[in-house]
Amino acid sequence: MRCRLSLHPQGFGFAERENKEGTIFIPAAHRGGAMDGDDVLVAHWQADRGREGAVRSVVARRRTRLTGVLRRQRGRISLEPEDPRMVDPVEIVGELPPESFGMVVLADIVEYPVPGRQVVLAKIDRVLGAPGRIGTETLKILIEHGVDPDFPPQVVAAATSVPTEVVPADLEQRADLRHLPFMTIDPPDARDFDDAVCMEAGANDSVRLHVAVADVSHYVREGDPFDVEAALRCFSCYLPDRAVPMLPPSLSSNICSLVPDQDRLAMVVTMVVDAKGNVGDVEVAASVIRSRARLSYEQAATMLEHGRGPAEQRARVIELRALADRMRRVRLRRGAIELSLPEVKVRLDEDDPERVRAVEHARAKPEIARAYNLIEELMLAANEAVARVAGRARLPVLYRVHASPDEERVERFCAVAGLLGVDVNPEVLSSPKAMQAFLKKIEKHPRRVPLNGLLLRALAQAEYATTNVGHFALASAGYLHFTSPIRRYADLVDHRVLKAHLRRTGGFAGPEPTPRMPERHAANAIAARASLRERAVAQAERDAKAMLCAAFMRDRIGDRFEGTVGGLSNAGAYVSLDDPPVDGIIRRAALERETRETFVFDDLMARMTGDRSGTTVAIGDRVIVELVDASITRRQIEFALIRRLAV
Repeated sequence: MRCRLSLHPQGFGFAERENKEGTIFIPAAHRGGAMDGDDVLVAHWQADRGREGAVRSVVARRRTRLTGVLRRQRGRISLEPEDPRMVDPVEIVGELPPESFGMVVLADIVEYPVPGRQVVLAKIDRVLGAPGRIGTETLKILIEHGVDPDFPPQVVAAATSVPTEVVPADLEQRADLRHLPFMTIDPPDARDFDDAVCMEAGANDSVRLHVAVADVSHYVREGDPFDVEAALRCFSCYLPDRAVPMLPPSLSSNICSLVPDQDRLAMVVTMVVDAKGNVGDVEVAASVIRSRARLSYEQAATMLEHGRGPAEQRARVIELRALADRMRRVRLRRGAIELSLPEVKVRLDEDDPERVRAVEHARAKPEIARAYNLIEELMLAANEAVARVAGRARLPVLYRVHASPDEERVERFCAVAGLLGVDVNPEVLSSPKAMQAFLKKIEKHPRRVPLNGLLLRALAQAEYATTNVGHFALASAGYLHFTSPIRRYADLVDHRVLKAHLRRTGGFAGPEPTPRMPERHAANAIAARASLRERAVAQAERDAKAMLCAAFMRDRIGDRFEGTVGGLSNAGAYVSLDDPPVDGIIRRAALERETRETFVFDDLMARMTGDRSGTTVAIGDRVIVELVDASITRRQIEFALIRRLAV
């Protein structure tokens, strides 16, 4: 049977069956040269504690590179892998960079272990830096998740010939919308502006909303160096100290950016919105626009709350906010879910990149949040409107789908919620509208934060697919990503599909050559990769934030903090501190050593109880903890439990 192997640092592992019918225990002696993450063929049998097996062959190796510290031991040069799941010794072959011993290096695997010779041979690619430094650890995270901080030579070379201005040939077969008062509203430090908005008054209190999105597909052609690299990356990656873009700056921050007072190429979605906020007629057209203003969210907030700013711009912002409010009311009436989850912001020292100045709640002022939401609502409407166009024409777009939650997960959530004092029937959470009502009910509950986190984990994961199953959380029959082609490859692909459709139907498709309509199987492959890369990039962003939080806490060993238990696993209890808002773990093994008793989990993995004292640690508990360790390299913070608090 084909499986994916996951190894434990002690050498044994678990093979997850390809048919999702459970895991098979693999003793260390039966690994057969397989490494963590490999696709393997496994023979298995029934043992006393469940299915047990042995690796018969390796189908596909998933690891091609390693990071670790270079060591010289007993005349041999070896790599001390950073990943504890690399259980086989790693020997280095080939030339060594100067002054590399004791440094973190990136190495390419040149020979894998085989039965009878459990050794990995690797060749040094480059030195990343000294261990424990923020710069080194950041590079490790990017490499670990397949995010290359540098563009390859062919992309760098191609970027030097990117146009710097729109020329007459670019305007063929485009709608000329330069007379419309488009504006961009973005963070103050934004370098690329990929969407602009404006509206016109219509009959019977209706309006025509125009959402312009940078026409990246005009400059990034299928199969060119930019496209090949973007298809590999799929996303830009945003870390607290840097951004790793999907496209080089000559595209993302220049010719594709909708800067004010310059002609720019765009794909424009035009919607008729009635007095109640319902979206009607939708048109998509390759266009040319000329933005009139570049506003920050702070500037827009000042216009909305205090009535300050240039009169014409202020009037347009107020009108757009009123329109967004109409559309949001429609969205909420149909049941769109808005989870209230805390966000964390990490601030680094501007002069010293190795110093974290603060970890704080990313609490935007209400007026700034309204400015953010203004743009968010208009982008949601545009994405949904394009999905309707694609659905009617049966186009092979990449839908953004979010399936209904798994019944077992919902049942477990309801059971855990009951332990936290909230009674809810799984049937109550069967629809978006019902789930929205439940969230409204608990919005003032003292344990609402862990409840929101648990509910998020109960929901399915959104992904890309060519088959539209709707979007549960948005309570939408169809949704896709269209509004950020500078930073998401799926949006770029959807632009190409729409252009090919417009050419077929006689619309404004832009100049030749028009993108080809992709075959369904090709679109499926792109959707699968985009979903895979999205998870990897998101994990890189989470890991970087966790590493920086650990760096911030290094100097506070021994301090005590208040926090909330957000989850449990066999490893222990996960705690989110109130201030600073960092996450860490109370290790079960350490707790058992300290209390000299065994902690046993309940069936829901929602509570663990000491077998002698009856002391419990449960999801939702308020606790006082002491910081005992903060490891940059492990990206982990560890606490000791001091006592529970009354909720």
